[in-house]
Amino acid sequence: MFQSSVLATLAAVAADFAVVPNLLSLAALSGVLAAAMLAAGLFATSSTLACFAKLLRPLFILALAAPVLWIALQVVPIPLRGLGNHIWVTASAALDQPLAERFSVDVRETILALSHYNAVLAAGLVTAVVTLDKNRAAQVLYILVSITAAICIFSVWRSSNQSGSWPAEQVWTSTAAALGALLSTAMAVRAVDQFRRPRRSPRSPAGPLVILTCAILSLIVSVAAAVLCGGWIALIAVLLGMTTILTVVAIRKWFFGLWGRAGVLATAAMLFVASFTFIPINRNSDLTTALSTQTRAATERMLQDTHPIGSGAGTFAALLPIYADVGMLAMRERPTAAAAVAVEMGRTFLCGLLIVTVMSACMLFGRALSRNHSYLYPAVGAGASVSLTILAFAENSLLDLWASLLVAAVFGLAFAQSLSGKARDVETIELRPPTEASAQTTAARRIPWPVFASRWPPTRVALTMIGLLLAAQTGWIVSQRWPFSDRLSVTSVAGSNEALASTHQSTREHASTASGFTAILPLKSDKAAEISRSTNLNALSAVLQYSPLRGDVWLMLAALSKQHAAPYDTTSLLKMSYYTAPNAVELIPLRLSVALGTDAAIKEPELRDLIRRDLKVAITGRPPLQPAIAAAYQSASADGRAFADSSILELDPGYVQKLRSRSP
Repeated sequence: MFQSSVLATLAAVAADFAVVPNLLSLAALSGVLAAAMLAAGLFATSSTLACFAKLLRPLFILALAAPVLWIALQVVPIPLRGLGNHIWVTASAALDQPLAERFSVDVRETILALSHYNAVLAAGLVTAVVTLDKNRAAQVLYILVSITAAICIFSVWRSSNQSGSWPAEQVWTSTAAALGALLSTAMAVRAVDQFRRPRRSPRSPAGPLVILTCAILSLIVSVAAAVLCGGWIALIAVLLGMTTILTVVAIRKWFFGLWGRAGVLATAAMLFVASFTFIPINRNSDLTTALSTQTRAATERMLQDTHPIGSGAGTFAALLPIYADVGMLAMRERPTAAAAVAVEMGRTFLCGLLIVTVMSACMLFGRALSRNHSYLYPAVGAGASVSLTILAFAENSLLDLWASLLVAAVFGLAFAQSLSGKARDVETIELRPPTEASAQTTAARRIPWPVFASRWPPTRVALTMIGLLLAAQTGWIVSQRWPFSDRLSVTSVAGSNEALASTHQSTREHASTASGFTAILPLKSDKAAEISRSTNLNALSAVLQYSPLRGDVWLMLAALSKQHAAPYDTTSLLKMSYYTAPNAVELIPLRLSVALGTDAAIKEPELRDLIRRDLKVAITGRPPLQPAIAAAYQSASADGRAFADSSILELDPGYVQKLRSRSP
């Protein structure tokens, strides 16, 4: 009964695979997994927990807890000045408020990344608890193959239907294709093994035949999706993962003894080395982006400034406006998973993660050779370690919530079935319906339950505590207003600020045409009109106290402080907007309006250069933004107009006359 309820929970989690992750889906996922963990901790049999406890070796627990401890180190305030990221000192001076220094540059994103990891860890643990029994493991294998096959079918359909109504970015990528190919291979080999075993019923061949047919079809779809979504590199990653699985099968079926194993392993090693000759490697780039085929200019700059502790989990998007070229945000540069981990968590953490991955692959490979029947599950884990490591240096889909859950389920299945048999035999007998012949044996085996219960209380307590922590995480996410999660336009936030609204309204259409989206500020639309000016200022200031790299928020705070004589230095706030989003084209209209209307900004030498650069970008590089210059010119002060005249005269003398003719 417990396993059936948890399988239903896994099916509910699988529904999240087709949904683009956001705060609500993360909260729902945390709630579902919290219920599953509580069920595992409260209702699982003592023998199940005893078997599960064998997985939780000290090094294994340390590997799972290391990311949590590392992220906590990034978020906690640093008592010593000068050790944290310098953005906190700069933001503290601009806001004229004492801000604690941290390694993370965005507390909100790092906390959400921690919530993401907690959900993924819970999914892996729940899968491990369920799949300790070999019958449940087979069911989970079929579920995972069905999920990956469905994802790959939609992915292939979308690739052949570019004019469809599906979003440009979706969750179907080569990660699901790679895992689907590996799972389908294991499913096919398992069906072949069932053919070779002694049959108890004349009708038994029908089941393996259907399974083998479905596995072959799923394998074809998965390989096709890998080629279409990930290209040549994804295909090689899939083939190397399948080679790992087939190596285990070959050693177990045909090549016994030391020399036989050595020969197969040597052949597999030669195939591994030869495969890299077909992978296009960027020799002049960082190792973490060597296999990437996407734009990586900003990523390369970030990697050069990587801190040993990292910039904070989940903060790559917050750093992108600083390192991106003009207009690059519209391209949405996406790093490889390895590069993102190196930037956010530091190269030390990345090296440790690679070491753990290699050790896990070797351990699963060795356990696959030592198992009697369920050897394919750890073999899939070893193959997934190989394929996903290659994909981590080529793309970043591993960091998506749905992909992380899928990977966690695969490794939970692999590690659960990598154990050898005595504890699992106890669990299998408990799950099997008792017969008259086995009643006495089953009763005899149930006698030691109190021994197990008294021997493994920490496992039950640990699972229950994890469930309670996930429940608390769910409540925290739901209870937060998250004023900076749902973004909307500057004019909506301005509310009653008619001057600011009219200025930005005249330029917003042109800016959105040029860059694809307008200047943004994270406040909920249904509340924006009701918030007073002072509340706006306090809300913006509160955002910057935890997310000091939000260039759009710095700009909006500068605009409101200029309009309403707030206790902030508009010039300092405007500088912070330039520092944190120097190349954000969508901010140019409002930024020019604030800068040209502030005499103190015009007199600041550093800001003069930055304003001149915005004018140059708007005139020469973004012609649709030129009406925004006219609107800012009309609302500028006398000094601002004089500075604009002298700056534009160097770029386009004829355009100055147009501006003067439009001015009242």
